[in-house]
Amino acid sequence: MSVFWANPNTMPPPTSDTLPDGKSLWLCTILDRSVEREIISHYAPRVRPGSGWSHSWSPLLDPPKRWSGTRKAAARRRNLRRRLEKAVPLFADQFEKQELQRRPDYFDPDSIEREQCNKN
Repeated sequence: MSVFWANPNTMPPPTSDTLPDGKSLWLCTILDRSVEREIISHYAPRVRPGSGWSHSWSPLLDPPKRWSGTRKAAARRRNLRRRLEKAVPLFADQFEKQELQRRPDYFDPDSIEREQCNKN
């Protein structure tokens, strides 16, 4: 549960004491949702609707799992093959070969891995 500055176009007033992130007024980790309302009523700061401050909650989630380059390349080739066999079954082999030659990096596991590393 948190109280944070929700106006995306401005920053909180300089007189407000915020947490180090500069936009949060109050944070609390609630492990049992049955006591959430009680905790909020006792501990959360009172905020006026429309003042820029907002109550929110965000779940604690595991980071998303990324596919390896090999798995992603295999899925891309499998999807390409499936689309071609549906659209042009007699020429699927020929068009698959052309597409693999036209965009080799898109279907190459090592290129996919490098691309993922550059994004992070």
